[in-house]
Amino acid sequence: MRIPLLILLVSSALLALVAGFTKEDHEIFQLRDELAATEGPEVTFYDFLGVKYSASQDEIGKAYRTKSRKIHPDKAKQSFIASRAKATSKSKLGQKSKEPAVHVNKAPSDNEIQAAVKKASERYARLGVITEILKGPGRERYDYFLSNGFPKWRGTGYYYARFRPGLGTVLVGLFTFGGGLVHYGALYLSWKRQRDFVERLIRDSRKAAWGDDSGIRGIPGVDGTITGTTATPPPQPLAQENGATVLNRRQKRMQERESKKEDKKSKGSKHSGTSTPLESEAEPGPQGTKKKVQAPNGKMMIVDSVGNVFLEEEDEDGSKQEFLLDPDELPKPTFRQTILFRLPAWTYSTMKSWISGAQSNYERAELADLEVTNVGEDKGAGQEPKSSVNGPARKRGKRNGKVQ
Repeated sequence: MRIPLLILLVSSALLALVAGFTKEDHEIFQLRDELAATEGPEVTFYDFLGVKYSASQDEIGKAYRTKSRKIHPDKAKQSFIASRAKATSKSKLGQKSKEPAVHVNKAPSDNEIQAAVKKASERYARLGVITEILKGPGRERYDYFLSNGFPKWRGTGYYYARFRPGLGTVLVGLFTFGGGLVHYGALYLSWKRQRDFVERLIRDSRKAAWGDDSGIRGIPGVDGTITGTTATPPPQPLAQENGATVLNRRQKRMQERESKKEDKKSKGSKHSGTSTPLESEAEPGPQGTKKKVQAPNGKMMIVDSVGNVFLEEEDEDGSKQEFLLDPDELPKPTFRQTILFRLPAWTYSTMKSWISGAQSNYERAELADLEVTNVGEDKGAGQEPKSSVNGPARKRGKRNGKVQ
């Protein structure tokens, strides 16, 4: 119980930290990162606007108007074109000429102009947003982060908006989450339900058989009486005579019976044709006094004297079999049983078998071609060469209409 409580407390603390940042805080974080990437890591909102930390509202508005005229996109476009197309005069070295040589730079392309205008537009829009923050209630929040430091963890929403994943990343994340954690949770819940069902079935069977679900009906020979069986008197002490044990008739008969049973067991454990006795394995099944009851699901259950519960089932041949019910025999699921591990393993085995099958087919085709080639060579070697004399004779015979 302590571990789930600790996890709940940590999750609540993280949730409180994430919920502590508002939408305006995320906007300040994003502007600060953009400003550090374009203007410099040490440039603040006040530095970008060109005012001091203690500037008033009027000073901020005046600085905005001055700055906006300088970095307006139209003016930035004209300045960019003029700076690229400006003529530079250079005198040729080693020559004395009255007219200096004039080198004119190549005019910028449309793509370069569009890129410069886009950059200027983003900078101009950033200036407006920063001015609104410094002139509004967001200035106090920015001053707080500026003096105390910006947090490193800013919430999942901020990072999702900043690093928005693509379709492939989303599919991989869903497969990892659904095929890993969710599938393992489903396997664990199924295993838990099966275990609870077996335990409940064992308890109900014991209670129906003996009226108690503790699993220990009684220990024979201790109290002398067991419910459902005849009472067995306690064993009588053996008589002693001159230090030797004297057996009565009843005890002698019991001893003989026990010796006969042991002899039968020892004979049954031996195999024919061998002189080495082998120990016989204990047959599985209910031991001692057993009682048959019917479970709530209609199955027949057998409960032995020590509380073991067996399921009795009848096969197609009519023979009955008994299966011990043990919750510990149900294997606990692992992460390797989830689809996150099984699907790549199945894909690998399928591709491997397909590649090996294709290689075997290719090898068989090569062997077939080789056999055909060898057979053709053998037939060619066994035939005698045709006479060159008969060839012209046949041709002459055909011309004359005679068969030679």
